[in-house]
Amino acid sequence: MAARLLGAGATVAVWNRTRGRADVLRSIGARRADSPADAASSADIVITMLADPDALRAVLDGTQGVLDALRPGMLLVDCSTVGPEMARIVAGQCRERGATFVDAPVLGSVPSAEQGTLTILAGGASVDIDRAHPVLALFGRTVVRTGDAGSASALKLVMNLLIGGQTELMAEAFLLAERAGLDKDVVKDALTGSVLNSPFVGYTAPQLLDRTFSPLFTTALLLKDIDLALDLARAHDLALPGVRAVRDAYAASSAHGRTDEDYSAVIATLDVTGDRDGGAGPVTYEVTAIVEPRIAARYEQFMCGTHIREIVRTGCFLHGRFQRTEEGHYRTSYLAASHVEVVRYIETHAPRFSEQLAAAFPDGVSITRAIWSERARWP
Repeated sequence: MAARLLGAGATVAVWNRTRGRADVLRSIGARRADSPADAASSADIVITMLADPDALRAVLDGTQGVLDALRPGMLLVDCSTVGPEMARIVAGQCRERGATFVDAPVLGSVPSAEQGTLTILAGGASVDIDRAHPVLALFGRTVVRTGDAGSASALKLVMNLLIGGQTELMAEAFLLAERAGLDKDVVKDALTGSVLNSPFVGYTAPQLLDRTFSPLFTTALLLKDIDLALDLARAHDLALPGVRAVRDAYAASSAHGRTDEDYSAVIATLDVTGDRDGGAGPVTYEVTAIVEPRIAARYEQFMCGTHIREIVRTGCFLHGRFQRTEEGHYRTSYLAASHVEVVRYIETHAPRFSEQLAAAFPDGVSITRAIWSERARWP
C-alpha cells in the first residue's frame, strides 16, 4: 500500500515495528522515520495498518506515538482490523486533538494490495471520507461507505466471519468427498460449474483440494478477527453457535502448530483422525467450585470478567465455558485440542492462575479439578 502511494508520486514517511521491513520502501523513495510520531509529524494524512488492537494502541498511545504528533486539521486513516469499539476510541482521541478520523479496514490479500484492487470499507464523516478518497482509491477499486466511525470495522468482522466459516465448511466437505472416494478434480468441476461457485470459491477451493497453503492471511489473524466478532456478538446478545464451532477448528489448527500458516491449512488439522485410545483427540479440563453465597456474585464477576479469558488466551485451550447448577455451585470447562495442551497448561500456566484465584478468594471457595477425554460423539 505504501509502495502504491510512492508510485503515485506522494511524499511518504514510513515506520514499522520491525525496522527492517521498511528497507524496501526506503530504497524506492520513502523516508524511514525513527518513531510513529516522527512518521506522522509532517503528514497531512496518517495511515495505520496494524495486526490487532494492542498493536494499534501501542503505536498510537505509546512513547513517541502517533497521537503525540496529531495536530488540528490532520486526518488519521486506520486500515487495521481492530473492531468497532477500538475504532470509536481512536475517533474520540483524534477529535480531542482537533484531528479527524476514517475507519477504513480492507478486504483482500497481499496481491490485491500490490495491484490496487482491495475493497475499502470506510466509516466516518462524509467530508472526511471525501478527503481520504484519493488516497483510498490508490489501494482499491471499490470504496464502500458504511456510516459512522466503527461501522466499517463491524462490517469487516462480518465479512471475515463469512471468509473463515466458508473456508472451514469447504474443508470439511472436501475431506468427506475424499474419504468417500471422490476424485478431487470431479469435486472441483462440480463446484465451480454450479450455483455454489464464486470468485472466492475459485481461488480457495484449489488451495484446499491441492493442500497449497500460500501464506496470505494467517490462522492467528483470522482467530483474532473471530474473537473480535464474538465480542461484538456478545455485546448485542447473540450466541452465534456456528461461529464458535468454526473458531474451535481454527484454534485447533493453531494448537497443532499452524498459527503462522495460511488459515486454509485448517484442512490439514481436520484431516487428522483423533486416536481416542492414544489421547490425541479433544480433552476437557474441568474445574468445579463450591462458593459460599456471600461471595458468589463476586466470584462470577471475577471468572467472567478476566480469569477465564486470560486462561483461554494462553493458547492451550480452544474455548472456556462457565456454568452454574445452583447458587454457589459452578463448573468451568476448558476444551483443549489434545492432552498435550492440557499438560502444557498445567506445567506452564496453572500455578500462576491458581495463585490469582487464591489471592482473590483466600477462603469461601472449594475447588476440584478433573481431565476428561472425549471417547465418542453423536450424531
